[in-house]
Amino acid sequence: MSKWDYHREERPRTQEGDHRVTIIKAEETISKTSGNEMIVVTVRPNNSDININYYLVKNQYFNRNMTAFFDSFDIPDGDFNFLSWKGAMGAAKLVNDEDGYLKVRWFINKEKARQLPQWQGEMPERNVVSTLENSEKIDDGFPWED
Repeated sequence: MSKWDYHREERPRTQEGDHRVTIIKAEETISKTSGNEMIVVTVRPNNSDININYYLVKNQYFNRNMTAFFDSFDIPDGDFNFLSWKGAMGAAKLVNDEDGYLKVRWFINKEKARQLPQWQGEMPERNVVSTLENSEKIDDGFPWED
């Protein structure tokens, strides 16, 4: 008799296809292959524990790719506040690459995403980022100054 209580358990596999996804993080960096600026967006498919990186490279397709990204995740056009992206839900077409790993082929618009099954499990919570841009002018003086 062994002290190890083992029973077979395989990791659930996420299959290729259309999936609801949430943004885990986004960061700005430089592409190692082209040297262009890019945004690396990490998404997680629903009912999965895997993270998939998607690269929005600043090249001739940048505006087209950003438009599809903003539309899928309901992010206002031109909002590059990466902190506010975390937790946003969208949808993506996932395919296996040549090594058998899942990657995002493209992001799916909201109308088509409505046909996908509803989010399963705990709903991701989207970051809310506050700014002082629209607040009243802050008095920089000291309280003892008149």
